[in-house]
Amino acid sequence: MSRDIRTIVFFAVAAIVMVVTIGFTGVRNTSKPVNDVLVEIRDQNGDYFTDQMEVISLLNAESTDYVLGLSVDNLDLKLLEERVESNPFVKEAQIYRDIKGNLLVKVDQARPIARIYNPHGPDQYIDEDGRLLPVNAKHTARVPIIETERSFSWERSLTETDYGNDILNLLNYIEKDEFWKAQIAQIIIEKDGQLKLLPQVTKQEVLFGMPEDLDGKFQKLMVFYKEILPNKGWNTYSSVNLKFQNQIVCE
Repeated sequence: MSRDIRTIVFFAVAAIVMVVTIGFTGVRNTSKPVNDVLVEIRDQNGDYFTDQMEVISLLNAESTDYVLGLSVDNLDLKLLEERVESNPFVKEAQIYRDIKGNLLVKVDQARPIARIYNPHGPDQYIDEDGRLLPVNAKHTARVPIIETERSFSWERSLTETDYGNDILNLLNYIEKDEFWKAQIAQIIIEKDGQLKLLPQVTKQEVLFGMPEDLDGKFQKLMVFYKEILPNKGWNTYSSVNLKFQNQIVCE
């Protein structure tokens, strides 16, 4: 047998041994019982709207279907992810096994960016994707309050209507800007759909108009705060109107 043929045979046998070894390892690992459940809830600026015990309770179908002690062969990981994601504050759950027999659960939380005040029923949070979430007693998010003078047909998400998408764009615009996030405390949606913004610090009502031309209106509002108020006095005006193009109307 030539040297080249011996080399080919050697590597072929080595490959077969490796495949068989990996196969046996995979079978052995999947037959292992679940040793422990390790939950990682990814931090959202210190806001935790769920906890490890709640996640484990969802995995166990509220104590009717325990996962500890079961083998991987008996686990439907997709089903377990769906159980965890049934919590409205869980945006996404990823579940997998490690080589030690632990079940690893990584949870991404939904992040509220506003809270709808409802005088006739329970308040709701709005997350960055526009989903409507229940107010959670575990933690209160410090986000702008929305008051509405009209009713909307949103059932699960603001994205169900064009106007809702416009409001969501405004909320995310505020959320992503550190100055406006700290400054805007309340948003009032009037019956005609126009908006009033109420700031945290200064007393002026901001007549914003419809939720459009966000860059232009917030640039004008910044001019009002940086140039007009310091020169005219912080208590001179009770309102600032941003509705008119290229104009700031102060009263």
